[in-house]
Amino acid sequence: MGMFYRTGVGLVAAALILSMAVPAQAVGKDFLMRSKFHSALMFGLGGILVKGAVDAKKEANDAYDLYKQAGTSALAREFYDNSKRHDTRAAVLGVAGGATILFAVHLFLKEEEGGLPPPKMDRGIVNIKGVALDIKGDVFQRKMQVQIKKGF
Repeated sequence: MGMFYRTGVGLVAAALILSMAVPAQAVGKDFLMRSKFHSALMFGLGGILVKGAVDAKKEANDAYDLYKQAGTSALAREFYDNSKRHDTRAAVLGVAGGATILFAVHLFLKEEEGGLPPPKMDRGIVNIKGVALDIKGDVFQRKMQVQIKKGF
């Protein structure tokens, strides 16, 4: 089961990463670009992470029970270290799974947007009290210019 479980987790993670590799300006009309689809992928990934956290916590509890019953100090140390490692894994997976599920709910409830508005390039990078700071570059001449513009 371990190999199939890891393969499933890998496939879900790969599908999520590949479906999110979209330019920022792309308008989501395709099924793979919709936030509801991303929400379903994130919810599935969050469920897998939470299941991993529950399994790690069970393994940590089993190792701690073996630690309490250990006869030698070497075995006790080994079981305690296993318990500590599985507890840490359970905590990390639990937080990651919870955050992923919350993000999935956010994506599911989010409104579909029509795209980003075009930037206002005539104002410059910074505009303070009518004075604008702009940066211009010329690739062929290999130089950059900082321009200060004052509007009257």
